[in-house]
Amino acid sequence: MTTGQNELRMMWLISLVIVALSAWYLDYEIISYLCGLGFLISVMQYVNAVQQPLEDTAAQHQLSVPSYSKVPLYISSLIAIVGGAIDLKWLMGLGVTAWIFFLLRWLQRIELSMQQLQHRIKFLSSSQPIEFHNTPLPAFQQTPQTEPASSSLIEQIQRWIFQGNPVLKAAIGILVIGIILLLRFATEHWQLSLAMKLGLIALASVAVTGLGYRLIEKNRSFALALEGLGLGALFLTLFFAYYNLVVPSLLLASILFMLVMAVTLYLSFKQNSFELTVMAVLIAYIAPFTLPVRNATAVELIAYYLVINVGVAMLTSLKPWKILNQIAFLVTAIVGGSYALVHGNTSERYSMTSLILAHSSVFIWLGLRFSQLLAKADLSKFQLKPILDIALIFAAPITAYIFLYLIHFDDRSWQAGLSLIYAVVFAGCWFWSRHSHTLNIIANSYLSLMLIFMALIPPILLKGEWSVIGWAIEGVLIYCWALEKNLKVGQYLSMGLMIMAGLSSLYYLVELNPTPRHIFWTLSGCYLAVILVSQLKDKYIQQLDRLSIGFLSLLSFSASLTLFALLEEEFHLPDAHIYSLATVILIYAALNEIILRKNQDWSWLVPKWCGLTPLVFAGVVIAIDHSQNAILVWDSLLARLIFGISTLLLAWQWLRPSVGLQLSKEWVSLGALGSLALASLCLIPSMPYISMVILPLGLCFWSYRQSIDSAWPMLWQSNSTLILMAGWLLCSQLLSQQAFEFYLLPILNPFDLVSIAMLVGFIWMLLQQIRAGRDKGMMAVLMVLSLLWLSSYIVLRALHVYLGTPLNSLEVWNNATVQLSLTILWVLLAFATMWIATLKSLKPMWILGGSILVIVTLKLVLFDLSHIGTLTRVLSFLLAGGVMLLIAYVAPMPEGEKKA
Repeated sequence: MTTGQNELRMMWLISLVIVALSAWYLDYEIISYLCGLGFLISVMQYVNAVQQPLEDTAAQHQLSVPSYSKVPLYISSLIAIVGGAIDLKWLMGLGVTAWIFFLLRWLQRIELSMQQLQHRIKFLSSSQPIEFHNTPLPAFQQTPQTEPASSSLIEQIQRWIFQGNPVLKAAIGILVIGIILLLRFATEHWQLSLAMKLGLIALASVAVTGLGYRLIEKNRSFALALEGLGLGALFLTLFFAYYNLVVPSLLLASILFMLVMAVTLYLSFKQNSFELTVMAVLIAYIAPFTLPVRNATAVELIAYYLVINVGVAMLTSLKPWKILNQIAFLVTAIVGGSYALVHGNTSERYSMTSLILAHSSVFIWLGLRFSQLLAKADLSKFQLKPILDIALIFAAPITAYIFLYLIHFDDRSWQAGLSLIYAVVFAGCWFWSRHSHTLNIIANSYLSLMLIFMALIPPILLKGEWSVIGWAIEGVLIYCWALEKNLKVGQYLSMGLMIMAGLSSLYYLVELNPTPRHIFWTLSGCYLAVILVSQLKDKYIQQLDRLSIGFLSLLSFSASLTLFALLEEEFHLPDAHIYSLATVILIYAALNEIILRKNQDWSWLVPKWCGLTPLVFAGVVIAIDHSQNAILVWDSLLARLIFGISTLLLAWQWLRPSVGLQLSKEWVSLGALGSLALASLCLIPSMPYISMVILPLGLCFWSYRQSIDSAWPMLWQSNSTLILMAGWLLCSQLLSQQAFEFYLLPILNPFDLVSIAMLVGFIWMLLQQIRAGRDKGMMAVLMVLSLLWLSSYIVLRALHVYLGTPLNSLEVWNNATVQLSLTILWVLLAFATMWIATLKSLKPMWILGGSILVIVTLKLVLFDLSHIGTLTRVLSFLLAGGVMLLIAYVAPMPEGEKKA
């Protein structure tokens, strides 16, 4: 466990404590309880993280360390939770105290074991010759300090924040905030004229900048911080002056702003200070949002950002500080674009078009200049990173065109004309870069952009909703061509076209009534065609990366939902949704069989699972729609049969091939068992809680008989399977209305038999979890709780049938007969468990029985003691005490486990 993880854990635990204490002080006790529960769970996870390295180290050196049980911790946690739930503060305090005691004792034992293990390792090492190898120094000792231009944007931000003088940087940030507050206060309260106020602040900013310039030789970092602070204050002051009409005209404000920007660029260039530029430019970007008077219009903000970007372009044309380009693009696209979408209006569309084209020109020039610098400079110093550098060449014009497309959404001539302009521009860039000895990757990028914008024109020219069909068909054709030619750019272009088609179809889905169904039929067919084509050849499969798999998964999910909705309207029958579900499942089954002949790895399995997931939810909705009075009512035997067979086929698609369990056992087990439970519901519709588990139990029994080395046990080692089974054990006992159908005797009835089978399966799954390396203590607690829960309900149902005692109501806790019966049951379970453990020398099993005795003791103290005057309560104490004495004599704790 790394230091960073330890720090995060401690921060999380401290936060929980603070929130819990604050909520308790404010009388929000439920929040305090939840924080306390989260604290307990987090500490138990921390305990496991502490113990695991010890066991790994011992296993590496073939040594053994004692295994300390965490069952007392879980029992103490349970006592604290019960005390809080029933509002017994003393019991909750007892549980918390016991929990802290057992935690500290456990940590003390772990520390002792670690010391002993270290001594044994040293002893073994001293008896063997030690070989020393020449290992390289750590990376931070080898790598020389790089220039800011050679680092990525994230690395540069991390270096600026975490390295250097953090106090100085914090002071600068606080001073900038103070200047903003001073400007607001001066604007609203000072009695001097506003021009005088802002003039004094501007003079002070100039003085700070000058002081920093004079100290550059003595203390460079401090001087640059002062310069950045002064220049940033000048930017802010200028903005306050303009928006308060101290500077009356936009022209004069622009000239002054350009003057300040020119000084910034001059100082940055002369002092070779990347940090100064970043500081000043970022303050300039955020300056409009500090104004107290009014918000800038969209045109004003984008025009202002254009001036900043021109200054950045001038600087980066001389200095290869490409990170400035990245900052400029991100701020302009995210901040400026979001602001324009919120505050822009239709009357400004042509002004915004001109500004966006101007921004595009700036970033296209930056791309050209970047390619020139690459051609002239030493590439080893430049450290080209195609994912980040080339992405900027693509992202800037494409993002600009997206905004232009939205601005002129209803004008096809504008959209096609702008696409043609971009295509011509990048054709020129490609022609120039091809003859200027730049990198091939740069020239190919411009060629790709030209092809992208040319490919946009034909679908745009199609009328209305037919443009959606054009996007989709063109996307399929380009995708097939790109896979055949192994062109990543073509694949990305086809992804963009397909996404464009999907988003445009949503617009027509909302705007047109009736919705043109041929759009969605074409879309779903194109989506499935892309998925199928990508898996047909080995060379296609080798080209699929994570981005491609994510895109195929999105297409699969969309195609599944779209086909289900379309087919539901095509079947003019009462059970159209069932026939629709069955048809889509058949389509995916056919695809699965075709593709599995070529591909069985994650590049197909993940898209397949994304397509099957909405079908499982559709099956759940269909089952709920057919439920009446807690039973399933099918309109016809044929519908019931089709639903059962189709969901059974759906479960088979999740499990075929079984190698998928090794990739994601949580996802596969949830989908497979959910589908199997849906199919099982068709067996006995009048008893759904019994019916839904027949096939899952059959699969569990079949998996039990399989080899341990096969993939099938992994199906039952997942958390999702455990949650499904635990949910059934909990809900079935509380909610089932058919628990007394064909009730002959306790256990000898369908519901009790199925419940016991589920309990056996649940315990077997917990053993699978232990085999997979999960916490034994938690699994043991779950075993005890599930056993007590299910056996108690079997007794409660028997008492309800024969004696008329209450069931599933709070009166259960006040009924003496019920409480006596539960006490006898739990004590007998504890006796049987501990007696068998003593005979077999199974210490963990004996501890489980002891845990049941602890629960019995709690029950006697909490419930039976409050009604001490009744005979049954007295009998509860006498019987419990007597059996405990018998246990102490017959089944003492075994000293250790028998060795096989």
